[in-house]
Amino acid sequence: MKHTFLNIAGAAVLAAGMALAQNAPAPNSPHPGRHAAQAGSMLDRMAARLNLTDAQKQQAQSIFADAHKSAQPLRAQIRQNKQALAAAVKSDSVADIDRISNSMAPLLAQASAIRAKAFAQFYATLSPDQKSKVDQHISTRASRMRNWQGHRRNSSQAPPVGE
Repeated sequence: MKHTFLNIAGAAVLAAGMALAQNAPAPNSPHPGRHAAQAGSMLDRMAARLNLTDAQKQQAQSIFADAHKSAQPLRAQIRQNKQALAAAVKSDSVADIDRISNSMAPLLAQASAIRAKAFAQFYATLSPDQKSKVDQHISTRASRMRNWQGHRRNSSQAPPVGE
């Protein structure tokens, strides 16, 4: 069960990275074009790593562009909720923090589902060899995350008194 969850989470992370290839810069972004350039290079790296055909590249761009477009209203709502949450934090309104956080949960779940479904569509276009490479990449990232979490957990423990 844990392994399945990590694979799904890894796939969602990978899909999010691929979806970023279609991101436009946020309005009033301090770095206009930066996100699109980084995301485009991510898609290029993924295409090179998987040796995608031109048809697969076009399919990936289409799949992730559609996902990006369908998630756009969610991103706007999430952005508004984050601003409201920041205001609630500054005003020390615990009730508002709880209310806003609870209203964000379904939005974040919907966004995650959009990314995962887009990745599932993309994954279906891959050859068995390409799927194996993606699976290995996801497994490696999950292992790194577990190691990082274990390191953080161990380093946050204070040494016993007297040492």
